[in-house]
Amino acid sequence: MYKLFNHPNLLCANEVAKVLGIKASTISKWVYENKIPFVKFGPGRKSLVKFNPERLNEWIDENSHEPKSEENIKKNYNKKVSKNAVIRFNNFVSNLQK
Repeated sequence: MYKLFNHPNLLCANEVAKVLGIKASTISKWVYENKIPFVKFGPGRKSLVKFNPERLNEWIDENSHEPKSEENIKKNYNKKVSKNAVIRFNNFVSNLQK
């Protein structure tokens, strides 16, 4: 696991935003939309929201995507082309039989 957040304490939205290189308002929006893990203290809109650095690191890992290799891209392209060609051929043959 890559540890982007190396902090022993809970973080505020500004600290998380600074590490991620985004605006704090984006962090607030993600909290509202439940897109980022957070810890909420207290009820309602006046509650205190903090972020667990360990959980944020896990969240980053869970949402990380590895690029496909060039070989896999070619294989997937060939499969799509072949499948589409077969479908078109079958449609063509069925139209001839009508």
